[in-house]
Amino acid sequence: MYSFFIGSDVSKDKIDVSFRNPDGCFYLGVYENSIDGFRIMLKELKQYSKEPVSSWLFCFENTGPFSKSLFEWLFSNGIPCLEECPIKIKKSLGLKRGKDDKADSKAICQYAFEKRDSIKPKRPDKPLITKLKGYISRRALLVKTKTSLSNSVKHNHLAFDKEMVDVIKKQNDTLLNEIKKQIQEVELSITEILNCQEEVKINNKLIRSVVGIGPVLAAKLIATTNNFENFDNARQYACYTGIAPFPNSSGKVVKRNSISHHANKEMKALLSIAVFTAITHDPDLKTYYKRKVAEGKPKGVVRNAVKNKMIQRVFSVVRRKSPYVKLMQYAS
Repeated sequence: MYSFFIGSDVSKDKIDVSFRNPDGCFYLGVYENSIDGFRIMLKELKQYSKEPVSSWLFCFENTGPFSKSLFEWLFSNGIPCLEECPIKIKKSLGLKRGKDDKADSKAICQYAFEKRDSIKPKRPDKPLITKLKGYISRRALLVKTKTSLSNSVKHNHLAFDKEMVDVIKKQNDTLLNEIKKQIQEVELSITEILNCQEEVKINNKLIRSVVGIGPVLAAKLIATTNNFENFDNARQYACYTGIAPFPNSSGKVVKRNSISHHANKEMKALLSIAVFTAITHDPDLKTYYKRKVAEGKPKGVVRNAVKNKMIQRVFSVVRRKSPYVKLMQYAS
């Protein structure tokens, strides 16, 4: 499918670019991380490939705001591109000493070539999803600050006298009230975003039908999946969140299946909270959880299995466009 492979190491001000054609892998050069720099890069790349750009594959690490403009520009010019998780690329490169942007761009190019049969080019987030992510990040920061302030009040009495503690508490109360107000405003903005586009509104309603999925987790699911366009199935998303179990054995040594620690940890934390609601209020999951624990399964392992079931349900309701139904309430 792909005939020409490009790898780029992206930083704030520049991008190092390498390409791979039938003759091997070569370093192209360094360019400005700007539209003008991208245009010059494209002009020079075309000297090494006579194939249409639709048959190219451009791969680079996701470096947040630094790679966003490159991703959007490539997509707008019809060049298949993959904004890959840095952890995946680093693991594929193996052990290396130091950092060299030129060598890194060639390694990323080689990564794209080796993964050519399994790679699926991605699409940039829709403007609505980008905005949603911004508000979700803002809410997470406010909640973290609120928790930090609340904890500081609890522990200040150990370090200061009563007069000092009272002063700090008064200041914290003022800050906490303002932060709570801002959290409410951000959550209102998130709700407005989820309701302003029909396809997003429908998916939000569908996934909220799954027991345990609250408003914050629902918004995060829509944001991280680009409204369910960036993942083909629940298994892929489970891998992304770090809850998919994988075999962990070698030779005669057979260990319990393990999960990856390279994941979206914020999403994983939200799912961990949701599990307790699910096993409390969903009869099916409640019965499953108790049965597995009674069989001797570690509670953490069973809770992780419940997370996977919840993700499977979310993807199922979105795929079939109908809300989740508690089967046990009909069986009773």
